Amino acid sequence: MEFYSKKRLSIIVETAFKEKVISLLEDCGASGYTVYKGIYGKGRHGIKQDRAGLGDYSCNVEIVSISSPEVAECILRELKRMIERDIVLIVHVTDVSVIRDDHFN
Repeated sequence: MEFYSKKRLSIIVETAFKEKVISLLEDCGASGYTVYKGIYGKGRHGIKQDRAGLGDYSCNVEIVSISSPEVAECILRELKRMIERDIVLIVHVTDVSVIRDDHFN
């Protein structure tokens, strides 16, 4: 079986910035993404509570996208600009292998 190398980006951000991150992914050419709601925990900025679906824009979401290294580079460059504008977000990048090369830009 043949495998194709891609990048998996995990972006944790407040719900208020979700649409901005999704637009960034699309503008850079990502073929898709998944949004996980209700992300909470403790980190450098303290405890982020679970709001139990109250729709609070200060709650976190995780946006995950798998893309080519080139598309990932564009996304990461733009995310860095958001961080420089004091938008708090966490980014994880992982090398992954997929069996459907054409499914992930």
